[in-house]
Order: sequence, then C-alpha cells, then structure tokens
Amino acid sequence: MEYEFLGLVQLGFTVWMLVDAYRRQADTIWYFIIFMFPFVGAWAYFIAVKLNDFSGMRLWPFVPGRPSLEELRYRVEQTPTLASRLELAERLMERGQHAEAIPLLEAAHQQEPEHCQIVFDLAVCHSEQGHPERSLPLLDRIIQRDRSWSDYQAWRLLAATRAQAGDSQGALAACRELARLAPTMQNSCLLVERLIAEGKTDEAATVLEDSLESYRFAPRSSRRRNRRWARHARRLQKRIHATSRA
Repeated sequence: MEYEFLGLVQLGFTVWMLVDAYRRQADTIWYFIIFMFPFVGAWAYFIAVKLNDFSGMRLWPFVPGRPSLEELRYRVEQTPTLASRLELAERLMERGQHAEAIPLLEAAHQQEPEHCQIVFDLAVCHSEQGHPERSLPLLDRIIQRDRSWSDYQAWRLLAATRAQAGDSQGALAACRELARLAPTMQNSCLLVERLIAEGKTDEAATVLEDSLESYRFAPRSSRRRNRRWARHARRLQKRIHATSRA
C-alpha cells in the first residue's frame, strides 16, 4: 500500500513537470528525458528548470538558488554596476513590473549604450507599457548593429511592435524579411499569422505547405527541435481551412 501511494505521488509529480514544460514551451529534449527516465527525468527537470521559479530557494549543496528580489535590490543600492542593474531589471520584467525596470535599464544603457540585451529589454518594457513608438527606434538600432542578434529576437519583437503601433503593413514586411533571413518553422508560423490577420489566406496556405514539406524531409534532429512549431503550423492550416469553408 505504501509503495502504491509513493507511485501515485511520483506520477502526480511527473504530470506536474510535463504540464510545466508545456506551459513554459521548454525544449523538446525535456519531454524525452521525462518520458524515458520516469523517476530521474522528472526530478532532473525540476532541479534544472522548475526550481528557478522559487526565488531564494536552495537545494544545497547541489543547486544554488537564485538570489531573492530583495537581495538584488540591495546589490544595486550597494554596487550599482551594469550587471547588477540588468539582473534586477530582468527579474522585475519576469514579474511583469516593467515600469520599475525601465529606470534601471536606462541607467545601464547610459553605462553601455551599445549593449544589445539592455536595448532589447528597454524595447520590451516600453512595448509592455503601451509605448511602441519608443520601442521601434531601439529595435532598429539592434538590427542595424547585428540583424541576427539572439536568434533574431529583435525582428520578432519588431513585427509585434509595429502591429501594436497600428502599422500592419510594416509588421507584415518585418515578418517577410525575417522568414527570408531565417526560414525556420517558427518564423514561417509568425509570417502566416500575420498573413491571416491581413486576410491573405491563400499566401498563408502556400507558406504553410512549403514549410511543412521542408520539415517532413529535414534531418531527424531538426524535426525534433521544430516539433512544437510543426504542430502549431498544422493548427494554422486547420484554421485556414475552417475560414475557407465558412
């Protein structure tokens, strides 16, 4: 009876980790680890990924916990370096406190005007605060400096921010250019979503067909990495077909 209870507890814990991985959009390899190593895999995910959600928690001596928000504030007060300001700002952003993060990022930006992560974080905060007009020049600066920075993150935010600013054609142009520069399944899906929003369903359907065909014949490792986006592409296909029949 005791072993059955422990088995149920472990099963519940494993399901919890799987749900967390899905919501977090974790790398596909984690699903493989959790399924192939039912006990060890779930705990490995918890220690490597989930434990970071608990600020200040420490599974000593195996995994050091992240510093608490209070500790990060103290560090900035005592030693206001670029690194300490950026770390606190990004923790605040995780919590949705973008307004409080902006002064920290602006101070860090004064210290290092060409630091792409700081510029990007500022763009995110301004966008989240409903000021896309402040985000757009920052994103343009990143792209001019390094158009492929951080796997084209600036391009994705540029498309979303242009749409937020009411520039639907500019958003579509950014998606087209991104798909041209990096024709991944993720970027194709982003382009398709924008095409659907613009009512260009025929072009969207063509892009999806081409992307899924490329996915089908891609190496196994590439298919594994893009499995989540392939599922999303198929959902978009169904959405287009439903729209066409309506």
